[in-house]
Amino acid sequence: MQRRSEIHENATVYHYQLIKKIQVQNESVISYGIIVSGLGIFQIIMYSYQGLFYWLASALAIYWLHWVIIKLTMIRVDEPEDRRWGWRYKTPWIGYLPIVMVEHQLFRKLHRHLLWIGLCAIALIYPWMGESAMISLISWHLWALAPRLIVLNKLRRSRKDGLIFLEDTSVNFYHR
Repeated sequence: MQRRSEIHENATVYHYQLIKKIQVQNESVISYGIIVSGLGIFQIIMYSYQGLFYWLASALAIYWLHWVIIKLTMIRVDEPEDRRWGWRYKTPWIGYLPIVMVEHQLFRKLHRHLLWIGLCAIALIYPWMGESAMISLISWHLWALAPRLIVLNKLRRSRKDGLIFLEDTSVNFYHR
């Protein structure tokens, strides 16, 4: 059995200082839900059952696309960073997101990749997809990224070496 002093000498101690806490307002979550519901109603009114089908199929396709882009981007990271990411299902944090603290710079880079590569992938299939499918794909893509991009916008002047922790009702930004 190790003595208490040996444990303290070999232990890694992390000191995190909370720099910013961004609250997720209930009104924002409600309006976020109304937006996606409005999109579904629009699709049903304009395109009938075909619109409903594409609205549902596009949601699955976009979340799969986001997962693929994040996994491919994680291959380039030296540390096994993908173990810190998992599926979340609570509004507004829906999708493949960090489940523990993640570096601000990595989070920013991944979401920049998600935004632009996702839009490019949607643009590539444009010739083969109908109007309803394209509206649904672009809308779901932007809808899924909106809360994350808002948080990154609020943290744009913050130090890049910080850590982000997503909670259900807030986003915490720490420095080491």
